[in-house]
Amino acid sequence: MANIKAFKGYRYNSEKTDNIGNVVSPPYYNISDKEKTELYELSEYNSIRLFSGRKREDDSELTNRFTRAAAYLHDWIEKDILKRDEKPAIYMYEQTMEVYDVQYSNRTFVALLELEEFSESRIMPCEEVREVSLQDRYDFLTATNADLSMISCLYVERDSSLLNLMNELSEEKPDVEFESSDKVHQRLWAVTYQPTIDFITEHFKNMPLYITDGQTRYETCLKYRNYMKANNPDHDGTEPYNYTMVSLANSNSDGIVILPVHREVKCKRFREDYFVAGAQDHFKIEKIIVDSDDDGLVETMKKQIATTKPETRIVAYCGGDYFYRLTLIDKDYIKTEVLPEMSKAYCGIDIVILNKLIIDDILHISEEEYEERVHSTRSHASCLRDVQAGEYDIMFIMNPVKTEQIKNVTAAGEKMPKCTVSVFPKPSVGVLINIKEN
Repeated sequence: MANIKAFKGYRYNSEKTDNIGNVVSPPYYNISDKEKTELYELSEYNSIRLFSGRKREDDSELTNRFTRAAAYLHDWIEKDILKRDEKPAIYMYEQTMEVYDVQYSNRTFVALLELEEFSESRIMPCEEVREVSLQDRYDFLTATNADLSMISCLYVERDSSLLNLMNELSEEKPDVEFESSDKVHQRLWAVTYQPTIDFITEHFKNMPLYITDGQTRYETCLKYRNYMKANNPDHDGTEPYNYTMVSLANSNSDGIVILPVHREVKCKRFREDYFVAGAQDHFKIEKIIVDSDDDGLVETMKKQIATTKPETRIVAYCGGDYFYRLTLIDKDYIKTEVLPEMSKAYCGIDIVILNKLIIDDILHISEEEYEERVHSTRSHASCLRDVQAGEYDIMFIMNPVKTEQIKNVTAAGEKMPKCTVSVFPKPSVGVLINIKEN
């Protein structure tokens, strides 16, 4: 079962900060120096300082961005900039935003989740972990002893009890309401009524959770818990380090958006005609010419691969006013010939098909070269610009992975390939902070 509980979260004190929207940060760790500067300038209390602060030339083992994060956190609590709630709460968190001109409003419950190993099969990861970011997150955690951001999890509810509860709670006045710097309208309710807390926690006991964003942070918390446990002779499992802060999203909500993650590739020696000839072994290939500007070209690409059918469609673009639509012909080839040890669900993921049948087999990019030569991004437009500028030889526009695929792959005990799942919205950093204390 998923064991969750209420907690006393730290929140920005509205009496000390003029605009909450200026102190929370976008939920991305790989923020450019330019973006960091803008966030630093928004407010001296912007949470970017806590989870992804600037490096300095004179950084050392004793003084660095991790120790500075801990100092900021301590200082802001001392100054009452960050204030701890008096009563334990399960929070309801709402984000409203526009994606491709459509407005979405997603609500989640924020609670503490008891950590457990993945082998228990109740909390399931969706993607592979990057070791570099694992160390980075661990250093922040050990320095601050705090969950500075929420780990995003998806749950599947058989009925609509929790969804209905969210609708009821949303009719009440929120404790916090603001618009963040990335134009997302946000509201937060602190649910302290014990019968409601009991209702929520009881419902989660029978549901597995799927980590859709933050697996690195989850594994970091496991590592931290194991370290603390080994160094605590009185460990009994109730200590704060046994829990981590999570945002729990309902798969039945129409506010969840799973965005596609595209690929752009830099080859050693790229020939378009060779690529097309090689792709014909497994794909039906259609060359589509577009008499339009770049925006029109991208929109046509997206429309040409959009499908409600269980089939793989991919756009390949090498430059010019045309692109290729690739439709997989042999749906069983990956399972029978390439990855017989993997589940059918895993072998049917578009990124797996792209990686094995095109990036590996045709473009001859090995796993060792992958991160150097293949770039993942959610932006169609940036891919297009990069290929047109000659920075990459070819780009592949993908459809988003489906919720059902995530559930089927994780149920088989497998993980999605890196940079496959992009669930939107992601919780902003600084809305809630959990310091691992009683």
